Amino acid sequence: MRPVKLIMQAFGSYGKLTQIDFQEPNQNLFLVTGDTGAGKTTIFDALVFALYGEASSSTNKKDGIVLQSQYAELNVEPFVELVFSEGAGENSLLYTVRRVPRHLKLLTRGAGKNTGSREVPGSVSLIMPDGTEYPQKEADSKLGEILGLTKSQFMQVAMIAQGEFMELLRAKSDDKKVIFRKLFNTELYQNIVDELMNRKRSLEKEIAQIKTACQTEAAHVVIPQEYDQWQEIEGLKKQVLNGEIVVMDCFLDHLGELCRTLEKSVNFTSKELQSASKLRDEKRDIYNSSIQLTNLYAQLENAEVQLSECGKVEAQIGEKTILSEKIKKAYEIKGEYARCQDALRNMQTCESALKEQQERAPLLKEQSQSVIQTAKAVKETAEKELKAYTTIYERVNKEVKLLKQIKEAEKSVKTSQQNLTAAQAADRKAREDLEKMEKQEADWRAQSEKLTDTNEKIAVWKGKNQELEVLGIEVQETEDLLKGVETQKKLAKKARETYQKNRIRYDAKSQEYESMRRIFLDEQAGFLARELQPGKPCPVCGAIEHPNPCIASTLHRDLTREQLELAEKEVSELRNRQEQSAGEARSAVDIVAEKERLLEETGRKLCTRILNDHEQFPEAGMLEVFDSLGDNIKNFQESRNSEVTGAAQDQMADNECNWNVLLKQIQTLLGTWKTLLQEEGTRLNTAQKTLRNLQDALGQVEEQKKSGKTAVEECGQKLTEAAASAKSAEALLKQLNDSREYPSEEAAMTEFNQAKGKWKAAEAASKEAEKKEKASSEELVNCTSLIKRFEGELPDHQKLYQERQAFYQTLMNEQNMTEAEWADIAENYTRETAEILQKEADSWQRKKLAAQTTAETAGKAIDGRSKPDMEAAKSQMEEAEKVRLQTQTKLELYKEQYKANKEAYDILSPQMEKRGKIIEKHTKLETLYKLLSGNMSGNRMDLETYVQRYYLEKILYAANRRFANMSAGQFELRMVDEENAGKGKNRGLDLMVYSNVTGKEREVRTLSGGESFMAALALALGMADQIQESSAAIHLDVMFVDEGFGSLDEHSREQAVKVLQELAGGSKLIGIISHVTELKQEIEDQLIVSKDEKGSHVKWQIS
Repeated sequence: MRPVKLIMQAFGSYGKLTQIDFQEPNQNLFLVTGDTGAGKTTIFDALVFALYGEASSSTNKKDGIVLQSQYAELNVEPFVELVFSEGAGENSLLYTVRRVPRHLKLLTRGAGKNTGSREVPGSVSLIMPDGTEYPQKEADSKLGEILGLTKSQFMQVAMIAQGEFMELLRAKSDDKKVIFRKLFNTELYQNIVDELMNRKRSLEKEIAQIKTACQTEAAHVVIPQEYDQWQEIEGLKKQVLNGEIVVMDCFLDHLGELCRTLEKSVNFTSKELQSASKLRDEKRDIYNSSIQLTNLYAQLENAEVQLSECGKVEAQIGEKTILSEKIKKAYEIKGEYARCQDALRNMQTCESALKEQQERAPLLKEQSQSVIQTAKAVKETAEKELKAYTTIYERVNKEVKLLKQIKEAEKSVKTSQQNLTAAQAADRKAREDLEKMEKQEADWRAQSEKLTDTNEKIAVWKGKNQELEVLGIEVQETEDLLKGVETQKKLAKKARETYQKNRIRYDAKSQEYESMRRIFLDEQAGFLARELQPGKPCPVCGAIEHPNPCIASTLHRDLTREQLELAEKEVSELRNRQEQSAGEARSAVDIVAEKERLLEETGRKLCTRILNDHEQFPEAGMLEVFDSLGDNIKNFQESRNSEVTGAAQDQMADNECNWNVLLKQIQTLLGTWKTLLQEEGTRLNTAQKTLRNLQDALGQVEEQKKSGKTAVEECGQKLTEAAASAKSAEALLKQLNDSREYPSEEAAMTEFNQAKGKWKAAEAASKEAEKKEKASSEELVNCTSLIKRFEGELPDHQKLYQERQAFYQTLMNEQNMTEAEWADIAENYTRETAEILQKEADSWQRKKLAAQTTAETAGKAIDGRSKPDMEAAKSQMEEAEKVRLQTQTKLELYKEQYKANKEAYDILSPQMEKRGKIIEKHTKLETLYKLLSGNMSGNRMDLETYVQRYYLEKILYAANRRFANMSAGQFELRMVDEENAGKGKNRGLDLMVYSNVTGKEREVRTLSGGESFMAALALALGMADQIQESSAAIHLDVMFVDEGFGSLDEHSREQAVKVLQELAGGSKLIGIISHVTELKQEIEDQLIVSKDEKGSHVKWQIS
């Protein structure tokens, strides 16, 4: 990668469009020079920002709005565009990357138009060599692919930023390992270590699972307390449960022996249980037989008792059986007697009814003939009344229709009169409305002319409101800037105090170190003097004669080089702190100045704007406030323009016109103005609504006038029509009244109702006569029918009675009972009594038969055996069962113990065998992991570090060629030797510096600032060489060095420049950013950076 062209606009201190063409220098080594703060490092930031979207510094990260230039207006878009080449010679390809940071943009519409701002997100554009634009979302990843380096890697080998050039040099081994991993792709070796660790952890997990399983199964082991080795095996079990798996083998041996003992106990107890069960069965059979025999004796005794009881009531049962038969016969005869009486009653009823109907028949015939003659006369009268009613109905109906037409005519006359009145009123109202409308139009036009300028006033009012909002925003920004100045002053004061403390510490420690160093060197000289021998050359001057050797002091012989180096290290640390605190103090003061400048600039704009508003928007009630504030602003501006120092500044802090007082006055002004504007806005809104309503009404008034005139004409026409209609209706009414036959409708209806009444009465009488005629005829027919029916039924009734009477007599003879006997029995006994008596007899018979059967069966079963002793048989059976249950319980206990212990033994044995194999494998893996991960005592260097030492050795080889030239052969960089690289911690990538003068190694941290710069520069160059060598895809043809040359003496600086010139003799482009004057004489091609009130500017000065 080699930069070709860099374009900046509104970026950092570069306000205007600035272009830097890196092809202009005649040499590959050029100097970027200019005053402090001119914008040299900003070029560096712009190049890195274009590639990675961030500025160069890692300690002071800048991106987004921070990068937007204060020297450009908000309507100017900030951007950085970089054209760079990738590849070597003819195969190089040109890429163009354009990156816009997140920035603020001026509002072009809305409330804050031309005054407010909004935030715009950043963007990136990558143009490929073929001219196509790469997708924006993937542009960053594509740039990383083209460059082959991350930003942090790029900063280590291509861009050494100000204050950060010693990071890699002094970085710890673990930090270097992360950097080298990306550069040289050594993550494979760390992956190996991680894989070993994962496998080790997996085996440890399996071992833990086996341990848990063993503890779980051991908990299932049951140890009988009567076992002779109970205490020993119980103790082993507790050890296993507590996690002491080492005793598991001994525990398994005892458990196996316990299982064999329990197995023997199970076999022996099983035989005992068989014998006890056999004895129990024998005793149970004897007891069951005794129960059966005892039951037979009980049955026999019970049957004999039953037979005895049956014999006692046998005579009574016989009498009840005879009485039951008599009751049944009596009720049978009684039933037949009732049927005979029913037949007699039916015969008598039929004879009586026949006689009654034969007597009624002549009377009914005579009555029927009289009713027929009456009905005929009534019917003739009804017909005459109907004819009269019909004649009157037609005449009345005609009159009713005529009366209805008269009513309609009267209604029409009334309606036409009402219409005429309404038409007259409508005509009058239409003429009055038209006059009112014309008068209202004149009033509206007069009011509208008074409110014509309302919209213009509202536009002015909105402008005032927008101006008020902008002023509020600017006042808030000014207040924020004022608070920022006050806060930053406190920080600057604290930074100066910190610098003073660090300077005092450094001065004291530096004097102490110089004193120790001088004493140590004096002692070294004394030591050499003691070693001088006549005739042998001095190791310092080479003389072979030594007339006045140095006499060593005995006061400081205990001062060692290690103590001196320790003191030197402390001095170096204090110096670094002093330099850091000085830089922080200087930066804080610069920030105060910048914030004060922004405050001054923003405040002046605010004051100018308020004075302009005073002239442009004089408000009623605001003139006095504006005049007072305007005088204060002018006094304040005059005081700020005057050059004040010391006491004058203190006096100005107490003046009424300081920023705090002025801003409070402005806030008061804005509050008062806001209140007045709100009141004015209310009035203007009301006037605007009124004007809008008036304009809408006037827009409609012409149409309304036309409608009014039309209404007047229509009302006149309707009035004429209504008058004609009323006259016609009155003529028709007179004609209808002249055609009437009745004086009134009531007279017509009276005659009609009388005729209708007579007809209805005659018709009702005719219907009643017909009804009586019909009823009389039906009654005569019914009487004749009943006589015929009774005459036919009477012989049957007589015959049935005779038959039932004969059967009744026959039944009494058969049952051998007289009518008095059966009647007496039926009267004294119910039918249910016979059934009860019969049931008692049947029950007695069954009971007797059952007792006889039982006695016979029990006697045969006993067969002469004596009655058994049940208590003795039961006692013997229970004793035998008790012995059997005890033996069975004992056997089940032995079985459960044997089963649990045998299952535990069968599970634990293979688990322990598996555990042994896993532990053997784990031991090997753990040893290998500790060795490769650097976790062994005395060997803390891991595998990846060991591999990276190979690359670091090559880097140091290339770096030392430059370092030796720059340091005049005094120093070279070395790695910590392998013997010490893993002691205590991983120091495999730690760097030491070897002094060819003293012949000793020391830490790179002990190098001075200039020496550290040369070492870091040499290391960066060596790393770039190694990266180029190890990766054909990475072509770094650029290096920028930001400052650091100021810490070198003249000779070291010349050597460093010489090394860079040699490096630039190839294809690498090297830029040095520095303000050191001597470099201007040594480097001919220069990019000169300057700065004025419009921002930074650049120009080439070519040799």
